[in-house]
Amino acid sequence: MQNDKCDYFILAYDSPSFSAAAARIPMTPQGFTKAIHNLERELGVPLFTSSEDGTRRPTPYADEFYEFAKHLQAERNLLESAFERIASSGYVEIRVASALGIPGLLGLDFPNGFTAEHPDVSVTLNELPDSMCEAVVHDGLYDLALTVLPVEREFHTLELYSSPVLYWVRRDDPLAKKDSLDIHDLASRRIAIPGREFKCYQQLCRRFDGEGIDRPDILEHSEIFWIYEFVLHGGGLGFTLPHLTSLEVFSADPDVVAVPAEGFTWGFGVSHLGSRSLCKREEEFVAYVSDCATKHYGRYNGLS
Repeated sequence: MQNDKCDYFILAYDSPSFSAAAARIPMTPQGFTKAIHNLERELGVPLFTSSEDGTRRPTPYADEFYEFAKHLQAERNLLESAFERIASSGYVEIRVASALGIPGLLGLDFPNGFTAEHPDVSVTLNELPDSMCEAVVHDGLYDLALTVLPVEREFHTLELYSSPVLYWVRRDDPLAKKDSLDIHDLASRRIAIPGREFKCYQQLCRRFDGEGIDRPDILEHSEIFWIYEFVLHGGGLGFTLPHLTSLEVFSADPDVVAVPAEGFTWGFGVSHLGSRSLCKREEEFVAYVSDCATKHYGRYNGLS
């Protein structure tokens, strides 16, 4: 039931005639009468009857509905007042799009640590594939993004983390003895890597195409545990990163080693459109994200 229907009914109930009630909106008497009849059809009961002299009188149904409508109107007014108080208090919502997995790199308390210190702020955080993060910020659906590097030039990006790309290799594979893997090493093997919606895949394909080397057999899979198992069971090479290889679930098995890939890096930052200025709370949130990255990953990218 629409709120304006209840408001029209209250006016009709409190006014001497429908014409007088319509004049207070303002609205034509015909339009007002139609609105009341629509409400009666919606409720399935008559709200007004006409006496012999043409005067409309409320029915017992109207008497009952009047109390409900007045209560609804009062509750709506209270809600609108509450919204106005929140707006005048400087309440801020920060909408953040994030590439998959990045929030987990910033600590268990991310982003609740920020909202705990700033009770006037709410942070809406949604994880999306790499390639979508810039698009949703560009379209105005989000204010900031935790983006995988590189980022489009129209964005201002504070780079927070950078590491070499590694590839898991079985220890009994001759490539495991190398200090690093070049593009020809990668071209000679099957490679498991997150798929085409991820920038690591796009970077790998651009590198092969740029050097005029045929792409190898690439298996797309976003689940890092699947990639590790693929390598462990002799399927080929598997994309990984230093912070993943340090996890106990991967580092405990001596049958798989991680070898750097020459010329490949992976990193992330916090981005916003360069044409848009950040508000104070957004600037503080960017600083908070930077502090989280420094705390957890400074040793990989030289942050102090």
